[in-house]
Amino acid sequence: MEKLNINNFINFINFPKKYIKLFKKAAFMTLSSENVKKYRLNFIIMKDEEIKKLNEIYRKSKYTTDILSFLMIPKLFIGDIYISKNITQKQAKIYNNTWEQELTYLIIHGILHIFGYTDYDNISKIKMFNKQDEIFKRLFKIKFKNFKTIKS
Repeated sequence: MEKLNINNFINFINFPKKYIKLFKKAAFMTLSSENVKKYRLNFIIMKDEEIKKLNEIYRKSKYTTDILSFLMIPKLFIGDIYISKNITQKQAKIYNNTWEQELTYLIIHGILHIFGYTDYDNISKIKMFNKQDEIFKRLFKIKFKNFKTIKS
């Protein structure tokens, strides 16, 4: 039987090109926090209508969400993470952050979902957001000191 050869990659679709290096660094830091060695991840920014449709189909929720994460092949850590362009831009304003910060935060969040972290109950949410905040703060040691990481 032929051995499956997987090359690691992280792909960003429809993201601002000038921040791709930062986004990849955030993804690598998150992956290494869980000691993942093999991975193939796609991050896709989409319109509200598109992510709402995915949310209805896969989560049976009839609302627009900021992020959806799908792990396709667990053993090889292959997955897709969809992020709403419109919601993240609105959230950045609400939390007084840049869109770059909001996207970075959600990249970390999306990967943590793929690891199995959830934010559906208070105990799980606290655990997930503590980990997410820790990675984010390490990523931006000096830059973005005033980033508001408390989200509900």
